Amino acid sequence: MTSTQETSTSIIKSDRSGRTRYSQSYKDEVVAAYQQSNMSAAAFAGHCGIKYPTFASWVAKAKRSNASSACNTDGDNQQFILAEFGGTQSDSPLKIELPGGAIVHLSSSSQLGLLAELLKTLS
Repeated sequence: MTSTQETSTSIIKSDRSGRTRYSQSYKDEVVAAYQQSNMSAAAFAGHCGIKYPTFASWVAKAKRSNASSACNTDGDNQQFILAEFGGTQSDSPLKIELPGGAIVHLSSSSQLGLLAELLKTLS
């Protein structure tokens, strides 16, 4: 049997087993307050009266959400690659540093097709 209640902590439901459901806005507020505090996650959860595993899952979900929005690939979030040309000749060496730290060296322009395929695969 569940009871529906709305309090200052935004508990949506509480059942006989002691499981509670919180509104998403409350979860977001708590995680934001935790990120601005200097407390450990366990101490902050205890301070708010939330079980630590529940709170840890909220923090992990917020991190995943932030990471996925930072890696958005729909064109809004462009990434740049540093490229250096070794000289003025058409077949001069090309050095490319990829975002993960890998470095690609091209010794001739005939390797550009391979590089294009590599970059398509990595993006």
